[in-house]
Amino acid sequence: MTIRKILLAFALPMTVLAGGLPAAMPAARAADAACAPSGADSQAPGWDVAGRLARREDCLAGRGRAYRDGVTKNARQRLQAGQNAVDAVRDAPQNQMNRLRNAGTTEQNRLNALGQQTRGNIAGVLTGGL
Repeated sequence: MTIRKILLAFALPMTVLAGGLPAAMPAARAADAACAPSGADSQAPGWDVAGRLARREDCLAGRGRAYRDGVTKNARQRLQAGQNAVDAVRDAPQNQMNRLRNAGTTEQNRLNALGQQTRGNIAGVLTGGL
């Protein structure tokens, strides 16, 4: 390879990198302000664009995971609420039957007690109160 090709090989990425730096720096600084814990900038040199972008990526990935987890949790809650509603509708006839059965049993017991009292009253009347 000639010297010219070698210099060109190094110059092209540097040109692309230099052109990308002005656009990347504001985004990295904004990410630092929004995501980085306090004091993180003081530990990294100002020219460490890759470090700031890596922190920004970590921050965005964390926000993405938090959003995904929140959406998943909300979806599960809505699904559970829907399932509970379906179960309540399915169980309504059985619950109504149980209420009627309990009411019938209570009424049956009340009638049995009334019958016992009535038989005692009739026996008292027939024996002359003795």
